[in-house]
Amino acid sequence: MTTFIRKLVYGFIGLLGGLAAWPVAEVLLQVQSSFPSFLVFTVSVGAVFGAIMGAFLGSSEGIMLSIKPRIVPGIVTGAAVGVVGGIVGFLIGQGVLLFISEIVFHSNRSLRSIGIPISRVVSWSFLGMFIGMVEGVRALSWAKIKVGLLGGIIGGVLGSILLEFLRTWYPDFIFARLAGLMVFGMLIGAFYGLFEKRMSQGILRLLNGKLKGKEYLLVQRKIKIGSSAKMDIQLSGYRDIAENHALLMRKRDEVTIKCSDVKSRVLVNEMKIDEHVLRFEDVVQIGSAKFLFYYK
Repeated sequence: MTTFIRKLVYGFIGLLGGLAAWPVAEVLLQVQSSFPSFLVFTVSVGAVFGAIMGAFLGSSEGIMLSIKPRIVPGIVTGAAVGVVGGIVGFLIGQGVLLFISEIVFHSNRSLRSIGIPISRVVSWSFLGMFIGMVEGVRALSWAKIKVGLLGGIIGGVLGSILLEFLRTWYPDFIFARLAGLMVFGMLIGAFYGLFEKRMSQGILRLLNGKLKGKEYLLVQRKIKIGSSAKMDIQLSGYRDIAENHALLMRKRDEVTIKCSDVKSRVLVNEMKIDEHVLRFEDVVQIGSAKFLFYYK
């Protein structure tokens, strides 16, 4: 999977998350009167939306890297982070609404047409920020969390503006909320993919085997390579690869590779190395798998 396709997949998974959230939104709106207060309703909506959309985006890394054992933990982490993001975001949104209703907008008309949409944009934007951080939280990677913060907040702001103002501009369009939620999820995923590539230190492209053509963005400070599902780059189906075979380390503008298993070998341009600073178009061999290193 190339980095371009990777960005498209992120956007598509986000879109599916918005699609899945839509029927839940309609059901919650129908039973709104059963909630004890509007605040409880709002927080519940945020938590449910966060769980659904976070679960979808949390599964993306395992799907794209073809690592099935990573999908379920990603879904669980995504749902948990999404719930927190939904509650925090929608509480902040209610605080913004209270502030602007007291200080800025004094008429019901301006509050309904401008104030309420603004508060909702704030709510959705914070939710987008938390959803964007899902993969970084799962991987315990500050670098990926930063990618998610940037991608999530920008995608969340743009998506939430469309989500809220589509409903304002086209109140009679019954699928306005559906379209808005899908665009919201798609933009979070797409911007995450965009910043992931821009903030990577390089790319490893597999040159052979069943995963030939798959590209791995070097975003994290440390990236483990091996046959175990716990590795950041899992090479299942390749020969002579230890569970924890090699380690990539980012430091400033350099990427260094070294062997993690004393019984195994890492070759760079067909020469055995213990530690090596990667250069443009170096060919790295780990077991039977061969990679090309290049810059984005």
